[in-house]
Amino acid sequence: MSSFALALLLAAGQMLEVREGALRYTVVHKLHEVVGTTRQIEGRALIEEGGSTKVQVRAKVASFDSGNSNRDAHMREATHEAAHPYATVKGTMSGLTWPLGAPLSATLRGTVELNGEKQPIEVPVKLEPAKDGVHATFSFPVSLEALKVERPELLFIKVDDRMTISGDLIFGPAK
Repeated sequence: MSSFALALLLAAGQMLEVREGALRYTVVHKLHEVVGTTRQIEGRALIEEGGSTKVQVRAKVASFDSGNSNRDAHMREATHEAAHPYATVKGTMSGLTWPLGAPLSATLRGTVELNGEKQPIEVPVKLEPAKDGVHATFSFPVSLEALKVERPELLFIKVDDRMTISGDLIFGPAK
């Protein structure tokens, strides 16, 4: 993005970017639960005058680590990571002001994209003031079948269709 375009965006509101945090996915199998985590996150939020906020967060599918490299390779294969390298959440929220003065609960209305498929979502988000920024936490379910992800199986039993995506992110002013 050019510095002129960034200046125009900032004139319209406050641009924030992800400074640190983690994204996780959780799938459940009858015999165990699997959690994959990444700290390699890209994200921005634009808080416009009036409190409307546009948010986009994404992570490379290959960056998620479940602690089992064989399982991670299968997950990348099942999500067609070579053709669709990112998992993305985009949406809008309302009622935010900058700087955030007190904890706030909001709902992000948007889409999650994985495996080249999109699914509409409503995500409850808890926001808290953080040093020079905002601490955001969230958790929401998605359907693997709706995202056309072949559900992995162990001992001929597939994981549940429901996958939970959760995040713990710190946003700060864009540089």
